[in-house]
Amino acid sequence: MQKNSLLSYLPSLVAIIAVGLLASVFEHQSRVQAQHDVKSQVVDRADTLRARLQSQIDGGIHLSRGLASILSRTQDITQAEFSRIVSEIFTDLPEVVNIAWAPDMVITRVHPVKGNEQAIGLDFRTVPDQFDAVVKARDTGQIVLVGPVDLVQGGKGFIFRVPVYASGEDTVRFKGLLSLVFDMNAFLAKSGMSDPGIGIEVAMAVDHGRFGPVDMIHGPLDLATDTSIVEQVLVPGGNWTLFARPAGGWKAAQRPPLTDLLLLIVVCLLILVPMVTANALAVSRKATIQKMDTTARHLKGVMENVPGAYITYKMFPDGSQIIDFISDRCIEIWGLDRDTVMKEQTTIWDTINRDDLPGLQAEIDRAAKTLTPWHFKWRITTPAGEEKWLEGRGSLTAQPDGTMRRDSFVVDITEQHKRDEEFERQAELVRQAQKQESIGLMTGGVAHDFNNLLAVVRGSLELLRDDLEDEDVEDDDRLSLVATAIQAADRGSDLTKSMLSFARRARLNPEVVDLNEVVQETKAWAGRTLPATIDVRVDLAMLLPRIWVDRGSTASALLNLIVNARDALPKGGQLTISTALEKLDAQALKRHGDDIDPGAYVVLTISDSGEGISKANMDRIFEPFFSTKHPGKGSGLGLSMVQGFVKQSGGTIRVTSEPGKGTTFKLYFKALDGKKATSGRADGSRVSGPVPGLRILLAEDDEGVRTILTATLERLNHKVAAARNGDTALELFGKDPGFDLLITDIVMPGDLQGTDLAREIRQIDKTLPVIFLSGYARDADAIGGEVDPMEIRLMKPVRRKVLAEAIERALAARKARWGSVS
Repeated sequence: MQKNSLLSYLPSLVAIIAVGLLASVFEHQSRVQAQHDVKSQVVDRADTLRARLQSQIDGGIHLSRGLASILSRTQDITQAEFSRIVSEIFTDLPEVVNIAWAPDMVITRVHPVKGNEQAIGLDFRTVPDQFDAVVKARDTGQIVLVGPVDLVQGGKGFIFRVPVYASGEDTVRFKGLLSLVFDMNAFLAKSGMSDPGIGIEVAMAVDHGRFGPVDMIHGPLDLATDTSIVEQVLVPGGNWTLFARPAGGWKAAQRPPLTDLLLLIVVCLLILVPMVTANALAVSRKATIQKMDTTARHLKGVMENVPGAYITYKMFPDGSQIIDFISDRCIEIWGLDRDTVMKEQTTIWDTINRDDLPGLQAEIDRAAKTLTPWHFKWRITTPAGEEKWLEGRGSLTAQPDGTMRRDSFVVDITEQHKRDEEFERQAELVRQAQKQESIGLMTGGVAHDFNNLLAVVRGSLELLRDDLEDEDVEDDDRLSLVATAIQAADRGSDLTKSMLSFARRARLNPEVVDLNEVVQETKAWAGRTLPATIDVRVDLAMLLPRIWVDRGSTASALLNLIVNARDALPKGGQLTISTALEKLDAQALKRHGDDIDPGAYVVLTISDSGEGISKANMDRIFEPFFSTKHPGKGSGLGLSMVQGFVKQSGGTIRVTSEPGKGTTFKLYFKALDGKKATSGRADGSRVSGPVPGLRILLAEDDEGVRTILTATLERLNHKVAAARNGDTALELFGKDPGFDLLITDIVMPGDLQGTDLAREIRQIDKTLPVIFLSGYARDADAIGGEVDPMEIRLMKPVRRKVLAEAIERALAARKARWGSVS
């Protein structure tokens, strides 16, 4: 009897054991899910903080470069003008507490003036603590970040050191240093890091690979040693590392939410109570049914608390279907309550986007045929007009009566979809930037080697011309051939500059230019290459202001657009070239997305009545290597070069086109205010006359260039000691330091580059002038600004006349500084 009694409770004991095991598994899963959810939340919030910090850093860099660009073009700025410009540019950056402008390393302008009067007149070269940073900014041409440091205004902060350069006729001159002081507390407060309501613990440190108390910018040090979420913020010259963890630590994150524990208890009770009650009391069928109904209601309540809407469809063999059940959460997705959906069952199907409806139906039909789970994402427009993205998944079960039950779970993924789209957009921007940078680096390398070849060719031709002139043969046709070859070498040099211009890496030689003259000269010789079927019209504005541009690059840009117009008119038509003066205000610039300053601009317009550009190609016309011409008819670099040259010249380019009616290009150049550029030397030195024979130390790794330079200098009556790299040149100087001048390439194999060689020799003889040579403008820019007039930069290929003038300038600068040097 007792045995039978125990056996009668066996189902209850089995149920208790099973529920216990289920509860243990559920509690473990809840703990894991809770930890995952908290970690995801920390990752999202840390990424948001990182994005804000990165945006602030990038914004500060962009604005500081903009201010540096203005200062590079301004000869002498007053304090009032400086304060006005700074106030306009940095109006949305209250964390910037001080901005100083130091021409030639000496502070002359500050903003705000109040509280910073003592900084005026400060020479950075006399401040040891700041000297390394300012020299690094000057020599590398990059923004240097210093900090965190203790601010004079109180608290912690960091400083941007921004070098400013001004372009001369043949050189790039270092003009001064721009300093921006950021208040760290205000900077972090703006990003939200110091907000106690962010829900996570955060810290930030300067990334040196290992972290100590001195590296911490914000927050406790133990976050750097904990298993924190780590994000990197890119800053000039390095990284800041952001650490984040839950507000209560990771142990708190492992505790399952209270709702999960309550749900576990409810589920256990829902399973055990009916079974134990039924087993113990042996109630009647009616009581059993009542208990089952109670259980079903509880289960329904649990279902209603699950995010998203749960729907059960009954599908008939003829393809029709009805909703058998839908949870109350449907109102959160479609804005319709449960009763309305059950009464008007086609309502939620009517909200589906027409383009997505066939795909959803096909996915359901597939799952019905294979009895496998279905999954689909689609768009809807709610009856209230709100557009949303939904994701649904579920399974189908065949029923004995021939129908099919489809259980579906639908959630609103609108916000997630927006994040995915933004991520893809940012990823595409990164890909485009990387592509442009790769092309620019490749072009720079080609230009460097090509300029070395041109240097050998042009130098050899100049030496050959000297020999022919010495023969004094009357009407010597060979001189004409040599002159033609020299002109071709010069055109090759202009070609490398054009190749670099699309990536804005060309070294331009701007001058005061009358655009009407450039148009007339280019049209005079280029017009002869156009077919007679093209009617060329030129409309030049009277009294047009002059512009500050590279004359050769301007003509090349115009010629490129003329050739494109010719190709767009295979059957003839009209080509119009015109100039005009336009005033652009801030609203117009913002509307067109132009990154230039408001003001007066000289406009060069090239219009044709040709085929036009399709809408699909319009967004790609400035993309390098993109071309709609047949293979062999175009490289796809032309418009990229034009755009790069115009932007590098401080202007912008606009294009409008209508297929079948033609295309118009407008090139905008900043109009000068009437003041012509004065001739002379950037360093103020004057050439006193021919230089007597000198002892010159030459460092050049290219054998051909080294040979030609040696011969050229010897023709100028100088004695040359040539070395194949910087290390060999330093050895020669160490054995015999009696040289009058150093001429060195910037980039060479070995331990010593050109800048390193000059610095080492200056340790021995500080009076020695230096001439730097480069086949790539970016290499020359790496030296920094031309702070010392005894340091001159020349681009290969170098004409002998230019080289001779550079030698005279260097010696005149040494004499002006040191007097006669024995």
